[in-house]
Amino acid sequence: MAATNYKKLFYAGVVLLSLAGVVMMATSMGTDFWIEAQVQRNFGNVSQTQGGMNIGLFKGCKTFRTIPDCGFQVTGAEVGTNITYQPGHPMVAATIAFNAGAMLMGLVAVIFSAYNVYTNPIETFAGPLGLYIWNGVSAVFCLVCLILYAVLYLLHLSGNDLLPQSDLDSRFYVATSGFGYSYWLVLGALAAFLLNEGLVYLSGKHIRSVFQNRSGSMKERPSEDVLMY
Repeated sequence: MAATNYKKLFYAGVVLLSLAGVVMMATSMGTDFWIEAQVQRNFGNVSQTQGGMNIGLFKGCKTFRTIPDCGFQVTGAEVGTNITYQPGHPMVAATIAFNAGAMLMGLVAVIFSAYNVYTNPIETFAGPLGLYIWNGVSAVFCLVCLILYAVLYLLHLSGNDLLPQSDLDSRFYVATSGFGYSYWLVLGALAAFLLNEGLVYLSGKHIRSVFQNRSGSMKERPSEDVLMY
């Protein structure tokens, strides 16, 4: 009885971490802070900080503050239409697809881990093997999201590539840029799904033992092809 409660405690932890992973992936997709940048403008030999911009998977925003003698102000302007990759670039579309896939697999992991808390399923994909698979696939999807967007950043979204030509003509430039919290939420989700793999392992259900139990049950099953005399 104590061993059963011990396992259920680990499965409850899988439920919570899977749910946290899903929430982090949903938040990352719904927020526009995958990239944050500080934008400045040149006035002769003087550079003055004008504001910044942030970009998500679907849209972004830039805010340039008014400074004396600047004569230029943009507040809350949408930048999604100004950046050619948004949101129809194949790498962005792939990032969105893998993000959605990670959320879907995470929800499946939540359901089946909760199922394991309250019962002892005999179905292969509803039991411990399924928890390994659902959390593992979610982790892989999160990793692909991180890699895709990092490559996209290096190729198309670093430095002055963030600004449209009209801003460059007005002598604006990107002083600093980097990943925002929306991007790092995906890393947090990846960590949650990987921790779930460890919790399932600590519950006593190792991958090898799961397959051994499965093959053993198959051997014990009488063959339907045996002729009875």
